Amino acid sequence: MRNNLNEIFEQTRKNNQEGAEVAPALAAEPQTMSSPLAFVTPVDIVDLPSRGQFYPEGHPLKGVSTIEIKQMTAKEEDILTNKSFIKKGIVLDKLIESLITNKSVNPETLLMGDKNAIIIAARIGAYGPSYDVAVNCPACGAKNNTGINLNEVKTKDADVILEKIAEDKSLEFVRYNNGNIVLELPKTKWLVECKLITGADEKRLLTYLEKKRVKDINAEIAISEQLALIIVSVNLARDNETVMTAINNMPASDAKFLRDSYQKLVPNVVISKKLSCSSCLEEQDLEVPFTQEFFWPRW
Repeated sequence: MRNNLNEIFEQTRKNNQEGAEVAPALAAEPQTMSSPLAFVTPVDIVDLPSRGQFYPEGHPLKGVSTIEIKQMTAKEEDILTNKSFIKKGIVLDKLIESLITNKSVNPETLLMGDKNAIIIAARIGAYGPSYDVAVNCPACGAKNNTGINLNEVKTKDADVILEKIAEDKSLEFVRYNNGNIVLELPKTKWLVECKLITGADEKRLLTYLEKKRVKDINAEIAISEQLALIIVSVNLARDNETVMTAINNMPASDAKFLRDSYQKLVPNVVISKKLSCSSCLEEQDLEVPFTQEFFWPRW
């Protein structure tokens, strides 16, 4: 390459001195170099716990068992540190929006299990499967540091869930085409239609809880509020007044049955860890929450 350029420069100098034009043969055939920016961000294929079975008709993930995401770059790290996104509680939604290659998928319409699977895959792709986290002991409140291998998380796959239930007949339900499920409560015999929580539902719940915490620092999500988030109709009545009346008058045994059944039926990815507290020695299985610190844990 250098010798060719030297020859061109030398010939050009001579031609200029002699008043001649540059020889066409020397000016032709520019050298082609690969651009240092010609780089395609690697992508990962994420298995969706829902297997696309709980989305309504018309949703881009209806009947789709996997989703493609690109691996994190500096752009996504900027999103994770964006103070405005963090304050509004939308940082993970913005991250997922940036990572999903299919832009017709709205992160707010993702089922929580699928959203969690994407977050875990993104974390592994960016920083590896080793995750160091600090959790508080629910018994004494002491802070405990522990490590988790994200490749060993528990996945409740929709296909496996439905297969097990079909085999042992432990739970009877009906699933509508829109993904909602209908259960009969054992005591009242009410037919209760439930939907699976999406990212938008989670955001509304967190916003509501944050408002409560302004008044009460120890505020928690009440059972009635959890039920109101998932119940769509009671005995085919879908108006809010009827649903809330049913929730407020639902026997505790029926409420527990509904919550337990919901947990059995909902596909999800859960990060759990058996923790032996270094302070009180209490042993418990703890679930690790998803926050921006999931990517950059702070001890």
